[in-house]
Amino acid sequence: MKSEGKKSQAAKQKTVRKGESVGIKRAYWRFAYFHLGPHAGRLYKMLASLDPQIRKGGGRLNFHAYVCVIALTTIITAVVGLVLGILLSLLIHFPIGESIGLPIGLFLAAGLAAFGIGALRPRFALGSRKRQLDEELAFVASRMAVLSASGMTPEKVIREVASDDSNELIIQEFRKIVRDMNLLGMDLTQALVEARKRSASEEFAQFLDGIVSTSNSGADIQQYLVKQSKTLMNDKRLKTKQFSETLGIIAEMYTTILVVMPLILIILFAVMGVISGSLGGISISLLIQLVVYVMVPIGGAVIMVMADGIMPKR
Repeated sequence: MKSEGKKSQAAKQKTVRKGESVGIKRAYWRFAYFHLGPHAGRLYKMLASLDPQIRKGGGRLNFHAYVCVIALTTIITAVVGLVLGILLSLLIHFPIGESIGLPIGLFLAAGLAAFGIGALRPRFALGSRKRQLDEELAFVASRMAVLSASGMTPEKVIREVASDDSNELIIQEFRKIVRDMNLLGMDLTQALVEARKRSASEEFAQFLDGIVSTSNSGADIQQYLVKQSKTLMNDKRLKTKQFSETLGIIAEMYTTILVVMPLILIILFAVMGVISGSLGGISISLLIQLVVYVMVPIGGAVIMVMADGIMPKR
């Protein structure tokens, strides 16, 4: 009983902390929108391409609010970079040129980094959402085909899929379809068209278009779902095969870039160090350190990002 009470208390504390975090975020978003929104006209035009990415990427903010958050975050980050640069210049006695250039450089670098990350984040979210929908679509299509074969109407099939306890992204999309029908009074066709507009995956959008076209034309929806499930499963097998081949190429790149090349360079520099202590005015020991402490970590990070980009999420 005591352990259950402790678990319940811990869960409540976690919920409270999560609520406080969400409240701080919302206050930050409101501050950015109400204070910077009236002055961000040019920024809206410059970042107009983010609007569809935010909508299809499942962003919690609308386009205008998100742009204001980017602007405020950029300003805060740039000011932090400037202050940090001034402090470093005061603590470390640089020459006068570097003392002036360091704060300015950190100001620009921090601001550009914050702006770039904010502008690219919706694209990454859209790509991640697309991959998840594409991975889950084949299984859901097969389930819908089975349900349809049992005699369910298309609307009942979609409601049954949406009632699943899973938190998979595609199940959430079907819940939104049911929400549109229940709360907004849409019929099935209208709800599917709206889901198609906000879909991050073109494959999922085409699947929904097929359901709409089949239902409107009076064709056999069961036959369409069975055919689509077979096609999607075959595509998934092909993608799995391609993934295995790509993973083999990445493994070869890992061996070449992070194992063979550093060894060859270190041996080459060691031999050159016996002949001459420097190469082009650069110390041989410094070159070896660059290989070990710069080239290898950066190469490893690049390989990890590449592998994570193609790795299935389920």
